Amino acid sequence: MRLQLINAFVNGAFVIGAFVIGVLSDGLVMLGVSSFWQMVIKGSVIIAAVVLDQLQGQMQRKMALQAQIAA
Repeated sequence: MRLQLINAFVNGAFVIGAFVIGVLSDGLVMLGVSSFWQMVIKGSVIIAAVVLDQLQGQMQRKMALQAQIAA
């Protein structure tokens, strides 16, 4: 777990994620979106990012397993 956090930080995932949420937050304020919907939208973006990350990890594991079987 600790190694995953270090890798994520080194790869800049935290910085990119914070930047995306910050820009999204500023944009929603500029558009005059209510605070309730701002939280809903930001939460949806975070959930989508987690789901995509999990799907990517599953795909990478499957590809690695297929490469091991083929070799």
